[in-house]
Amino acid sequence: MSKEKIFKELIAAMAREGNVSASGYEMLLEKGKDLGFDKNTVDLLIKLELAEPSARNYENTKDNPAEEPAGAEEHIFKSAITRGGSILTPDILIVSYTTVTYKKRNKYLINIDSITVPISRISSVELDTGLLGTDIIIKTYGTGEILCKKFTKSDAREIRRLIQERQKKII
Repeated sequence: MSKEKIFKELIAAMAREGNVSASGYEMLLEKGKDLGFDKNTVDLLIKLELAEPSARNYENTKDNPAEEPAGAEEHIFKSAITRGGSILTPDILIVSYTTVTYKKRNKYLINIDSITVPISRISSVELDTGLLGTDIIIKTYGTGEILCKKFTKSDAREIRRLIQERQKKII
């Protein structure tokens, strides 16, 4: 939770009785200065908290995401070590409601390289099953293709199913 969010919750707790005491106000000013807020900003936040609930529109939309349909959680898949995948640099594929993200630790083991593609930009998902594992080839419009190596066959089928299911919901 961010410091700003904690500060807003502190204001809400102090304003529950309908006003803020003088000592509470001084404390809020001090904490606000620590966060970089001036007196006018702290006053405005207190006013908004004391206002009618319908007048409170300062909530951050990232903290209150729009309602997503049931089953919209992120699904995370990693390449299988038992299928020949790397222990230090596994392929990671995250399928969310609107995007597919491919992540792989780079060869220097310092950073993680990632590619995020909207579901609507995916043209096809191909599975290349071999003796030791299944490779997933995600072809996109404009970006090229994403090659994910050494997944289990069941994970690969589930990834394809999730992407195709979400494509149908978008269209």
